[in-house]
Amino acid sequence: MIYSFDRLPSTQTWLEERVKEGEVALPCAVLARSQSDGIGSRGHRWIGRPGNFFASVALQRDRLPEDLPLNAVSIYMAMTMKLTLAEMGSGVWVKWPNDFYVNDRKAGGCITSLKKDTIISGIGLNLADAPENFAVLDISTTPEEVLERFLIELEKKSTWKQIFSIFSLEFDRSKKFSAHDGDEKVHLGEAVLQADGSLMIGNKRVTSLR
Repeated sequence: MIYSFDRLPSTQTWLEERVKEGEVALPCAVLARSQSDGIGSRGHRWIGRPGNFFASVALQRDRLPEDLPLNAVSIYMAMTMKLTLAEMGSGVWVKWPNDFYVNDRKAGGCITSLKKDTIISGIGLNLADAPENFAVLDISTTPEEVLERFLIELEKKSTWKQIFSIFSLEFDRSKKFSAHDGDEKVHLGEAVLQADGSLMIGNKRVTSLR
């Protein structure tokens, strides 16, 4: 089931609330044509400019591959979207753990939460417009087409081994950037990617579920 709205404060918040109250049947997705209060990483707002992509998907944990580590779900969902966009001709890549980049500029992000046995993943992409210093996706498409193709790709239930093999090949591109471990900013230059999607930075393990 796909729920569609002209405008929502946040697709992620809307879907989390409906899942909590048992008001939606899983799996399902919600799409908004604009957002007024989108959720970014670490609680930051994601600016919801009209014409861009704002969607969240909820599905049972057992609909994802058995070999998927729980802390790698956000990477898995971001990479599934990356594969979707690649099939449409995009050169977008995923910066660890779940940011979409076109060349060296961010074009979107993925945020994932776990509510009991339900995975809720929200994705924002700049399809039509972007703030200064951010990128617009490098293909022409619509939010509806992106969501439809993403759900088809998700149904393929690619294994974590398959997804990780692609992600690991691109990981060196992340090393010129930083990420956050909680509120702490960490540079990825010396990070070593682990098989479960986490990083070793020095003697510290940094995980990616968010």
